Amino acid sequence: MKTAISKWKLGLALTAMAIGVLTGCDTGKPTAATGAAATQANSAGASSAKINVVAAENFYGEVAQAVGGDRVNVTSILTNPGQDPHDYEPTAETSKAVAGAQVVVYTGIGYDDWMGRLLKADSSAKTKDVVAVGSDLLGKSAGDNPHVWYDLSTMPKLASKLADDLGRLDPANSEDYQKRAKDYIATMAPLTDKVTKIKQSDPVSIDVSEPVFDYVAESLNLKVNNPKFALAVEEGNDPTASDYATVQDDIKNHKIKLFVFNTQTDSPTVENIVKLAQGNGIPIVKVTETEPAGKNYIQWMAEQLDQVGNALGIQ
Repeated sequence: MKTAISKWKLGLALTAMAIGVLTGCDTGKPTAATGAAATQANSAGASSAKINVVAAENFYGEVAQAVGGDRVNVTSILTNPGQDPHDYEPTAETSKAVAGAQVVVYTGIGYDDWMGRLLKADSSAKTKDVVAVGSDLLGKSAGDNPHVWYDLSTMPKLASKLADDLGRLDPANSEDYQKRAKDYIATMAPLTDKVTKIKQSDPVSIDVSEPVFDYVAESLNLKVNNPKFALAVEEGNDPTASDYATVQDDIKNHKIKLFVFNTQTDSPTVENIVKLAQGNGIPIVKVTETEPAGKNYIQWMAEQLDQVGNALGIQ
């Protein structure tokens, strides 16, 4: 959902942020690193023995905390599910948090470019352990689907990577990091069990509002029938009349088993399609791009998988 305006605003924000850092000014404006995240960031100086970890998104921060335990201070920048990671504008406080981190985790591959820019502007970046999850752990590149946390192999890979990185920074506790990583990976078992149970033996056609859920869909042998429509919505564009008509036909003639709806989408076009699906008895699976408040990553993914199972008649 990037636009030319949001990119222009991001450029201005980064310029202002750089000036603020160089002159030592403090705008006093609230930042995304609030609540517990801000407390952790502020306590870094008082706990110099701990390793400072900054995660662009909170679901990566959860993994870092699980692996690092009480040996890390974790600051997650994006913690509000209402924030759009594409359009987030870094503040001076965010820049300082990144500058003070020894480990940085972000998606990369064109998703949270603001973190890449902060690292590029940070003279100490070469001394940090930086994990660009999309490219470093999954071999993806710009242009690939960036919603890599919906690939259920991502978090186990991240846990193992962080255990290695933290162990190098803190060799005395290396074995503990490895054990914590294994323990965290074990908690993912219910998700893999659900995938095994729900996975279809033959491809099943579905339509989606955006390509947010596609990695999970692929693991379940669900074939997205409307990729052009979904990509247009993802990029903030109106789907073509032909693509819109194709989705309508899929729904009216029951060519799909379910429709995956990103509830964070603000699109009249998508809302009309959802209403059409409901009116034609097509099950709606509700998903979100960002982690809902009050839930952790595993709970979030499990609830969405359960919706798919119910839609396919699998209890």
